[in-house]
Amino acid sequence: MSDSASPSASVSLSEPTDIPAVLNRVGVDYVDVHNQRLLAIYQTGIFNVSTKPEPVSNAHTLKIECWEAPLPSRGGKRSPQELLDEFAALFEDDENP
Repeated sequence: MSDSASPSASVSLSEPTDIPAVLNRVGVDYVDVHNQRLLAIYQTGIFNVSTKPEPVSNAHTLKIECWEAPLPSRGGKRSPQELLDEFAALFEDDENP
């Protein structure tokens, strides 16, 4: 699981966004934990996505934490922070198709 050195990011969205719908659109697997949290698997890294106080189906703000870095053989030369930034950009890109 995560430790204090794990990278994290906050993403503010300009309008309410259905986070599972975005992940489905870009082909990212995820598991619902509860209505304000899910775990996403991106490039073999595991990311905790939380949306308190909003539900993941109608979120303005995301907090993303890298729980487990990608496997070295799959992550290439990207650091966990670079991969987290790439994952976070999926939501920003969805706002500007």
